[in-house]
Amino acid sequence: MAALLRLLLSRFGILLTELLTHFGGLFVRAYLWLKVAKLGIFTIKLGIFFGILSAMINGIKLLGNSLIVSMPPMLADGITRVMPDNFYACVTTILLAKFIVYTFHIKDRVLHMGSDV
Repeated sequence: MAALLRLLLSRFGILLTELLTHFGGLFVRAYLWLKVAKLGIFTIKLGIFFGILSAMINGIKLLGNSLIVSMPPMLADGITRVMPDNFYACVTTILLAKFIVYTFHIKDRVLHMGSDV
């Protein structure tokens, strides 16, 4: 039994050596291509994530700066005394913080979407 096993291992060892000699480079290239493709898809998803984040920042700033309200002069004067000078920056920061928290709650689903393909 041991002689038969030794004979089979020696024959299959030669076949395995020949297989790796001829197709080893192909296996390595296929493996590396899959890794690079996954990295590329991850990079695209990350770019989309940051693009949406920057679009949200610009949208909040634009919305805050485009609001125009007509008020009586005394009321407008009273509000400017109470409201800080950087009111729009404060509102933008608060809304952006809420958006970032929401985005980080769903980021795992977004970044892993399609990873099983």
